[in-house]
Amino acid sequence: MSDGPGMRYETWRALALWGAEEEAAALEVIRSRSPFRYYGPDLAHRTDAFEAAFSEVAGVAHTVAVSSGTAALTAALIGLGIPAGAEVIVPAVTFVASVGAVVGARGVPVFAEVDDSLTLDPARLEERITGRTWGVMPVHLNNAAADMDPITEVARRHGLRVVEDAAQAAGIRYRGRPVGGLGDAGAFSFQLDKNITAGEGGAVTTSDADVHDRVARYQDQGGQFTTARGATRGTADAPPFVGTNLRMTELTAAVLGAQLPRLLPMCRRLRDVARRVRAGTADLPVRWRRLPDEEGSGGDLTLLLGSRLEARGVVAGLNAAGIPAHTLYQGQPVTANRAVREGRTPWGVEWERPPRLRTSEALLGRSVTIALGAAMTDDDVDAVVDAVRKACQGISAAG
Repeated sequence: MSDGPGMRYETWRALALWGAEEEAAALEVIRSRSPFRYYGPDLAHRTDAFEAAFSEVAGVAHTVAVSSGTAALTAALIGLGIPAGAEVIVPAVTFVASVGAVVGARGVPVFAEVDDSLTLDPARLEERITGRTWGVMPVHLNNAAADMDPITEVARRHGLRVVEDAAQAAGIRYRGRPVGGLGDAGAFSFQLDKNITAGEGGAVTTSDADVHDRVARYQDQGGQFTTARGATRGTADAPPFVGTNLRMTELTAAVLGAQLPRLLPMCRRLRDVARRVRAGTADLPVRWRRLPDEEGSGGDLTLLLGSRLEARGVVAGLNAAGIPAHTLYQGQPVTANRAVREGRTPWGVEWERPPRLRTSEALLGRSVTIALGAAMTDDDVDAVVDAVRKACQGISAAG
């Protein structure tokens, strides 16, 4: 990597490693003329195979492949039996899809503070619990796990369901256990920026057979119906319900399946890159985002500066040196989204304006995330270290 503006390394994760395996897998599906997962002229059951393989990665008994990460979150909530109008606690720092999934499942989001891990603060979780609270949705943010043990302890004590938003964390572990298998259900995204990708796609993970059955049926129109071809799908073993179409295609599953063998090695490499950068800048008066389990992370590099002004200056300095950096979500918690702030859903206003979550706002606003790429070389890593050192010259210690 060369010094100077515009000379950026590639920040894609899975996409940077795409090659012959993805091409061959996609071509096989195209030649079979069988892109639909349930039938076709020469169906190879790629989606079934992907679900089995991903269950191994996530350490769960069951996976249901779906069309997106948002679909996965919605289906997980439905699978766990969320009642209409029930409250689900969501961290203030997350993508709007976390809120959208709760709304899509006819729940009501309640927002809670994050701590210096930028994930749900276990110490502040209990204050958001009411008699209407049904569940909690910890978010494994930017390739690092939330602090799940204390979160699940609070949830179990209050009889709450735990849905892990692992959209940004495929292949990540927490204290030796894969995310997505730590709560009652997990949800993953395979959108373009993610650790494995087909452009879109998602997966619900669980070890509860009943939850799996409900999710599998929900994403396939309820799972009990007669098709135009005269066939039927599903059985009458459980009470029927009307579902929707969130199905993954065979083409998507084939492309994703080709990447699974590379997932864990890529996470290890990015974790090592992050360690090298932190070690090379250890003498600087900055704080790095706290990782509840650094051994299980997937290579997050997020600085916490002393102020928003300093954060903007460091972002500008890194970008000028050709290092892709930004303040996550432009420094805005999800409650800054107008629709979220005003409680507006497609069917009306469903909740009152949430309170200002000032701790989350302050932490997010003075954060700087340095994007890492799966194809980074050792020279790229050295360039990041040099650029961080230069960009942080003269700043004060973070509070």
